[in-house]
Amino acid sequence: MIYKILPDNLRGAADRAVDFLRNDRGVANFRSEEAIDADLQYRPTAHGISPEKYVVAIEVQDRPDMAVLDSAVLDCAARSLPVKLFVVFPEPATPWPERDVEQIHQRGVGAIEVRPTTPVVLREALPLSLFGYRLDRRLFPRKFRGTLLDAENALRSNNPPHGCSILYQEIEDLSRKLIRKTKNKKLWRKLKAGEKASKLDLDTGAWEKVLELFEDVYIVNKKKVPDLTANLIHRIEATTSYRNQSAHKPKTTQERRDRDREIRTRFESAADLLLDIIKVLTQV
Repeated sequence: MIYKILPDNLRGAADRAVDFLRNDRGVANFRSEEAIDADLQYRPTAHGISPEKYVVAIEVQDRPDMAVLDSAVLDCAARSLPVKLFVVFPEPATPWPERDVEQIHQRGVGAIEVRPTTPVVLREALPLSLFGYRLDRRLFPRKFRGTLLDAENALRSNNPPHGCSILYQEIEDLSRKLIRKTKNKKLWRKLKAGEKASKLDLDTGAWEKVLELFEDVYIVNKKKVPDLTANLIHRIEATTSYRNQSAHKPKTTQERRDRDREIRTRFESAADLLLDIIKVLTQV
């Protein structure tokens, strides 16, 4: 590739990284030192498009340094740009400290070390379109933090919808527990004349049907369970439609951008709902 800005001593590393991503990851249509978005001033060393419709960009440096990349990462996250960014550097005589590479990864940036035999991915790049999500695991009881970490790791990997699915499963389990507790505490209305008690199994019955039953029989009581409102029940019901939706493979980077923005919103909403259900369970 032709480089006008990259120093001569780093051009070989850049070409080898491009070849590696092209052959190993199927990244195509590489361009050198061009903007990745019309609204973004940042121009990486090179960038191409992955089969998943992410912009895969590399920044070639003598050594890992995030100083010049922090603003680009923040801009991509703020604009929900579907970018995966790698720092690329030649193998040094003495390996870089692990903490330096990990600090880069904590910002969502991957790391590729170009060795004499082949480039080696030290850290995978995270989709910056999903990197700016909002979740504070410290707000949750300790027993839920491992599950939340699994959801975060899935969100930041190559299967973002699975991150939402993990949260939806936890929401389903806790909502079933909540419904059972309200029944045991006799917070359901009495049967109407001629009405028969439902035989629906609250543990194994279809989640959507269980929620429909709950909405019908539960009596909102702000004195006994102040946070178990009709709004909360409707929010739980809304997750059933999201959970059952099948995701179509994005055909363009814009479709990828829209999908990642939607997934990030759903992830945040699911985490908020999970925390609200946990709080309500302490009231029943």
